[in-house]
Amino acid sequence: MCASFSSQRFIAMNRGGGAFVLLLVMAYCLTGSKAERCEVVSSSLCRNLGYNSTLMRNSMYPNNQINADIMLRKYELLLNNKCSKYIRLFICSVFVPMCSEHVPGPIRPCKGLCEKAKDDCKESLTLLGIQWPQELDCLGLPEPPALCMQQPPEESEQTPTHFFNPDDIPFTINCPSNSIPNNGKCIPLCSSKQHLDPQDVATFEIWVAVWSIICLVFTVFGLITFIIQPKRFRWPARPILYLTACGFVTCMIYLIRWIEGPYTCAGNLAYEKPAESLSCVGISLILLFCDIAYTLWWTVFCFVWFLSAMKEWSTEAIERIATRLHAVVWIFSAIPMFYVLMSNHISINHLSGFCEVTNKVLVFFQLFFMIISSILAVLTSVALKNVRKTLLIAGRSPLKLERLFYRLLVISVGISVPFFMYLMCQFYNTFTIALTKLVLRKTSIIFATLWVYSPKTFDMWRDLLCIIKKSNTDNSSKNKSILATLLPKIFKNRDETSKSNNVLINNNKLFSVIEDKTTIFDIFLASTSHNVPVSRV
Repeated sequence: MCASFSSQRFIAMNRGGGAFVLLLVMAYCLTGSKAERCEVVSSSLCRNLGYNSTLMRNSMYPNNQINADIMLRKYELLLNNKCSKYIRLFICSVFVPMCSEHVPGPIRPCKGLCEKAKDDCKESLTLLGIQWPQELDCLGLPEPPALCMQQPPEESEQTPTHFFNPDDIPFTINCPSNSIPNNGKCIPLCSSKQHLDPQDVATFEIWVAVWSIICLVFTVFGLITFIIQPKRFRWPARPILYLTACGFVTCMIYLIRWIEGPYTCAGNLAYEKPAESLSCVGISLILLFCDIAYTLWWTVFCFVWFLSAMKEWSTEAIERIATRLHAVVWIFSAIPMFYVLMSNHISINHLSGFCEVTNKVLVFFQLFFMIISSILAVLTSVALKNVRKTLLIAGRSPLKLERLFYRLLVISVGISVPFFMYLMCQFYNTFTIALTKLVLRKTSIIFATLWVYSPKTFDMWRDLLCIIKKSNTDNSSKNKSILATLLPKIFKNRDETSKSNNVLINNNKLFSVIEDKTTIFDIFLASTSHNVPVSRV
């Protein structure tokens, strides 16, 4: 079973992480056995009636088909009576109801089918002195538009003499308006969006597009800046890089969803169960992984700043425990994926177009770490204020420290407050809340990228654009020989190299001062005399 599922679903997966395929198949095999399964009809009285699968979840005979077959033998006289061509179909659909993998639960007969069989057989049963069985009462049976089995429309031709030939007894399934029949199954339409308002769906699509593009621009700019100048963002500021990376993956997934369409649809048909699409389940696990990692890296960010400010840890000391921090964050971010797969807490959200995790335990897990990070942030701010007082008492300028303090304050509030509100909104499920969660999540990601926005960053980008523009101008020059073009550039590059080396030597003076210091606060004291004692908290 697991092998056939793997071969069928692997080819159909066109989006999502390929690394999760084996994991998802394994989880499907472990958890799929708990769900209700259709079984082949074994009763000889009910074979070849147009369906061959049943689900023994019957209110009267819930055990198995053996008990149902015993009960059907009691109605053998009625089954063999030719009073109605639908009597066998009706009685079998009562005791051995039809089952479909795309419909949760058995498909019961319609009230119209019951009344038709009862009316056809009423006269024959009266002549035989038999009353209509109470177990086959038509009052409790469903009616359209509910999903049920009903008799086909009457035909103008003469009915065949062999009423009980299985091939001559057709049946139809009445599907709701937002689904279509397909091979005896009711498959919902993706365009119907179930019970959602089309205007709400259009509004949500616009918000997904706008906020995903804005978020993607900020995260791409931050990641490129990190890549170009990685030494500028050492510990304790390094976790901002991983926060930005998690935000980039999330924004990219939302943007692809807006371009390609919902992950909960295959063409014009919507999935009813997450297990029908490995890509949908894989995307939900990637989003869960990014959310948990985002929470943990924010806690690490507050933790390392607490060590730097309160415990006076140096950058080198924090870098020595960086490997352990990486291991803790990535492992604890992956564990919830296994938990969700084993507990089968993934559902389809037709509004967002995602398979979403519905386990509230993980929300409380994230809220716990957000509270811990808030406490660490408060303690860090207290330590920074104490350092500022010390600098003022010593007669030194706290300007750089104040800039660092307000920078940390803005980023901390901008990241933690929207993300905390986003986690609280997970307990509600309305259209307004869905829009609010989208905005809060993207706002927190955007604030995480603000760490790179500084005068040094803009100067670096200005110089980079000037170099690119200059190289394009040089390449566009024409009507010059190779020697006339290359030789001046060689000497020019030598001159520029010597000039750039002088600039680097001047700039390295500042970095050499920074590297000679022990803690991050020594950077602010670099220009002052070391003879004046300074007490730090």
